[in-house]
Amino acid sequence: MIVPIEVENAEDYVALTKKLESESDFLLYEAGERPVDGEKMKSMIRAFHHQPNSTILVAIHNGELVGHVMGMGGSAKRNKHVAHVVTGVLKEYHGRGIATELFTHLENWAREQEIHRLELTVMVHNFAALRLYEKVGFQIEGKKKEVLKVDGQWVDEYIMAKLLY
Repeated sequence: MIVPIEVENAEDYVALTKKLESESDFLLYEAGERPVDGEKMKSMIRAFHHQPNSTILVAIHNGELVGHVMGMGGSAKRNKHVAHVVTGVLKEYHGRGIATELFTHLENWAREQEIHRLELTVMVHNFAALRLYEKVGFQIEGKKKEVLKVDGQWVDEYIMAKLLY
């Protein structure tokens, strides 16, 4: 089940975020790097609820948060129609179509909010994510060279986007 996040989900969302960061080498933050707690998360969720061009959708399985997709809309008049996307699904739930379903719900939400462009970045060697993003209609627009340093190695990222109308 995919639903918009509620303030009551804050503690579970913190736990999901921490678990995702601990099991993936493809996220911006490493395990334990980001100081996040329930109160900060509640504040962020409330802020998102007051921004019509931003959302957090969560995937729930047997009462547990197992994935999410976040669309963060631009804050200026000139870019309020753009949403930057961040997503993740717990490893044990990979291959079940949850990420695809999250993106379907995100796109439906974006169209309702008159978001014209969804965009994201992805490490060039994250082949599973690249396949997913291309499957749901994102296209590579460019490459950011040596933008991240992971385990002492420079890593490039693709810039990907999907235009909705």
